[in-house]
Amino acid sequence: MDSISLLEKSSTRDSIYMDLLFNISTEYYYLNKYDLSLKITEKALQLAKQRKDTIAIARAYFYKGDCYEYNQRDSAYYFYHQAEKLYSFKGDKEKEGQTLFKKGYLLFYEGNYLESEIQVSNALKLLQNSKNNQLLYSCYVVMGYNFEKLEEYNNALKYFHLSKTVLDELKKSNVDFEKTNNYTVNYSINIANIYDKKGEYQKSIKELSSVVSPDLKAKWPKDYASVIGNLGYSKMKFGILNGVENAFRESLQLSKQNNHQNNIMYQLINLGEYYSITKDTASSIHYLKEANALAVKLKAVGEIKSTLKLLSEIDVRNNRLYNQKYISITDSLTKAQRINRNRYARIEYETAVVENENRDLIAENLYVVTGSIAIVLLLVLLIIYRYLQHQKKEIANKRQQQKAEEEIFELLKEYQIKLAQAKELEQNRISKELHDSVMNKLYGVRLQLGMLNEGDTQEVKQKRSGYIDFLQEIEREIRSISHDLHNETFETLFDYKNLLLDIIAQHNQISNTHFSFECEDEFRWDAIDSLVKIAIYRIIQEALRNVIKYAKAKNCRVSLSDGDNKLRLWIEDDGKGFDIALLENGGIGLKNMQERATQLNASFKVMSEIGKGTTIEVVFALK
Repeated sequence: MDSISLLEKSSTRDSIYMDLLFNISTEYYYLNKYDLSLKITEKALQLAKQRKDTIAIARAYFYKGDCYEYNQRDSAYYFYHQAEKLYSFKGDKEKEGQTLFKKGYLLFYEGNYLESEIQVSNALKLLQNSKNNQLLYSCYVVMGYNFEKLEEYNNALKYFHLSKTVLDELKKSNVDFEKTNNYTVNYSINIANIYDKKGEYQKSIKELSSVVSPDLKAKWPKDYASVIGNLGYSKMKFGILNGVENAFRESLQLSKQNNHQNNIMYQLINLGEYYSITKDTASSIHYLKEANALAVKLKAVGEIKSTLKLLSEIDVRNNRLYNQKYISITDSLTKAQRINRNRYARIEYETAVVENENRDLIAENLYVVTGSIAIVLLLVLLIIYRYLQHQKKEIANKRQQQKAEEEIFELLKEYQIKLAQAKELEQNRISKELHDSVMNKLYGVRLQLGMLNEGDTQEVKQKRSGYIDFLQEIEREIRSISHDLHNETFETLFDYKNLLLDIIAQHNQISNTHFSFECEDEFRWDAIDSLVKIAIYRIIQEALRNVIKYAKAKNCRVSLSDGDNKLRLWIEDDGKGFDIALLENGGIGLKNMQERATQLNASFKVMSEIGKGTTIEVVFALK
């Protein structure tokens, strides 16, 4: 019988039962069965709330944070934050410090290094007198990682050295030796990484060499692989190439045997850089491409960027492609980090708002209690209702805004892919034209001139003159192709206006109606709200579809203009039109357009007469 069944049959509600719940939750957690661990923790939380046991409630929140840590980090952050507040209220500094470290740890892996540093620094203040050396060690290491990412290398060294001090204390205790040894290796790797960043490769080589041993290879092959790989990298950077290739390959082989994906990726990068230095370009490109593919699989953004940068420097023929990918990854990362920062800041802010409003409500209740209890209850209910309605509206707006931003990003990304494909087709066409036409003509002329070179009669001279004229024709043809290449017609700007131009072009290709688009060049799209952009795109998309399907128009003009703090969309066709009185019974398309406009408080008008075409006008108020 499993633990959950056993608990469901139990009716005990004392502290022993609660401890049993937490212990079983812990066991499931270490077995990576997070759903079961969460289910048991929920039982413990409900029981703790029934008993009004603040410490147990905080513990349950902390456990819930652990359960969400690997798959829903924003939820984990929320529950750690709840646990932190309760531990702070009870004055349990060590537990409060532990929750602050957990929050900082999450922020670090989301790329919020500055915020992570603040959280872990606050944790260390609370843990000054703590005897929990493993927790202190983890705090110092994460602080070192943060300063490394912030390129404050001296501060990073300071905290890694502090972690070594705690490590020495751990060795004196009864901590499992294998874990301690791993800590020692990790310390050396961390220190060496900073030395590498500072260009002090000799120090890095000395530090890593001190932990390399047959015993390390025999007992901890995974750690040994990391050490020799890092050691080979430091030697390569220092200019010592002897034995470096073998070190990288040995590290790669051991990492594959132990399925150490991160180190496999690093050694592939190292091999790619090594072969670049030794001028083996083909091997360098091979390993860097393999490293990039693995980095994409592992979602290692830093390594994706570094491999793309190296490939752009080494693979000259595809330099432009790699640079475009690098820029795209950088832009995506910047956007993701901004969203993450806003999300975690919002969790802190909303929790503080709730706490402040609760304090205000308590003060208000105490003040009004001398009056009528009925009036107090009515006021409280009214405030709560308004607050909930406001929160609900705020959350809905934020979700809608986020969805709009994501939709625009996906549309722009799709447009960029189409643009790249079109460029490739045009380049292939020009390449084929050069090969099949120009080169064959040149070859034929060269053969004929070679045969005529031996004669000197008037007839031979006339033929040679003819071929010289033919060479001039080939020259003009090459010049024409060169002109095509020079005056490239592809628009590479990755913006919203191109997205609208693209949808106009698509509809021109699939119908007999001529669609045109008018918009001022200096139009500032970055100042327009994302929800308005999506509404404009979808309304145009729906309107053009209706023109093709029903209007039978020869021409359709789409125009955008702004003025008087308003944005005006005008869609006009010269089709067969329809009776405006039947608009209420119109199709789904018109209703969808009207709903999109109404949701953004925009005016929506349809003007049409039979035989005189149709005009749609939408006016958005700009903030």
